[in-house]
Amino acid sequence: MKLIVNLISVFILTCEVYTQQASDYFPSQTGFLWNYAVTPLDSLNNPVNELTVFRRDSFNVVSNYQGRNANIITSKTGPLETIYNQPYTDSLFYSTSGSDGYEYFSISNIEPFLVGLDSMGIDTNFNFVDFFSSFQDWYSVYRLGANVGSRYTLLTVDTLISTYQLRFRYSAIRQADQTIQTVLGNFNCKKFLVEWTISTFLGPFPIELINLPDTVWIAPGNWIVQDVIPSQYIDLSLLGIEPFTIFGRKITLTDQITNVEADENIPHSFLLDQNYPNPFNPTTKISWQSSVGSHQVIKVFDVLGREVATLVNEYKPAGSYEIEFNASGLSSGVYFYKLIADGFIQTKKMILIR
Repeated sequence: MKLIVNLISVFILTCEVYTQQASDYFPSQTGFLWNYAVTPLDSLNNPVNELTVFRRDSFNVVSNYQGRNANIITSKTGPLETIYNQPYTDSLFYSTSGSDGYEYFSISNIEPFLVGLDSMGIDTNFNFVDFFSSFQDWYSVYRLGANVGSRYTLLTVDTLISTYQLRFRYSAIRQADQTIQTVLGNFNCKKFLVEWTISTFLGPFPIELINLPDTVWIAPGNWIVQDVIPSQYIDLSLLGIEPFTIFGRKITLTDQITNVEADENIPHSFLLDQNYPNPFNPTTKISWQSSVGSHQVIKVFDVLGREVATLVNEYKPAGSYEIEFNASGLSSGVYFYKLIADGFIQTKKMILIR
């Protein structure tokens, strides 16, 4: 009997350890689609349903991004009537390691707000956009193995704005697991409260000025299935800024986005094709596809790594493209062409024969 009890205990412990792997919570295959309804919240945090827009995310590719092996998601947001035909215009980056889920912090979503702060002229020697841009990096936001209720700090930075010493803190708390009901069924989720706080100091004691909470629910094999950012009344009169409200939003899975026919001509992944013909003399064609509108670059290098041509260096919408490379003036040999687009980088080899 004691042996059976021990075996059961080992089995339970093994299951607990296994289920804590962050990779179990992310879809296992590219091509996975998330369909969300994004509903604004008023100043009392009531949903404003008539202003709901829709978002479609696509698990695009697994590739290196800023030093980590990243799950790259392309995203688009708009009215239900046009969401099918819209190109993917944004990207999200996630990575997993052990029981930790990493998220790449980018200012893209908050840049208009930061630009607004800069326009107020709070401190002509301080730039909010540049300051927050310096924070862009990977952070282990979703620590599945963290103790419930414990706060862990991801980033703390002190700085002087005007005559005020301010502290910016990025932190998270793993909350108790919660089962939530969605249009795809019930999910037993890991739940996290992620917060940006800004504090000033009264002597040695910090006084909180702004708290921006974001509650996220993560389900096995589905990643984020719900995300709620409440509206916040912000009073920065201490800094000479009139009080204002940052309106919140609730993001939930939806079954209203069902027609995928219009998306069929939009690539769902980045791809750089082999040039044709290859070997070539002196011209060849290079094809590639992008599932998201982005600034795209294609350059050609010789075997010593020296750049010999820039074929593309511009913003392009999502789609499939082809360009001709004329190697007149170059000597025979091996050359490499590289595509850089929204975090995706791929290089291929071609041979010029005279």
